[in-house]
Amino acid sequence: MTSRYAYGTSVRRSVLAELLVTLARFNATQLAGVHQALVHEQERSGTVWALEWMILPQMAQATTRGLTTAQDLCRSVTRLGSPNPG
Repeated sequence: MTSRYAYGTSVRRSVLAELLVTLARFNATQLAGVHQALVHEQERSGTVWALEWMILPQMAQATTRGLTTAQDLCRSVTRLGSPNPG
């Protein structure tokens, strides 16, 4: 696997792990906007519809990037824990 980062795979893994946390926090923040869109007038208004469609694509992109990042991290794992002595 070719790394985009010059410092090796351990740094790459830590950067990807931080990216996962960032994306999770981003989506958690966007969820507040989705909840706000649930508050509406008598009928479904155009303002909440527009708000939903401003937020949902960003959440979908962040989720997609998070899933591909998690796959990359899983593929880079070669061993869990310390090797067996002996």
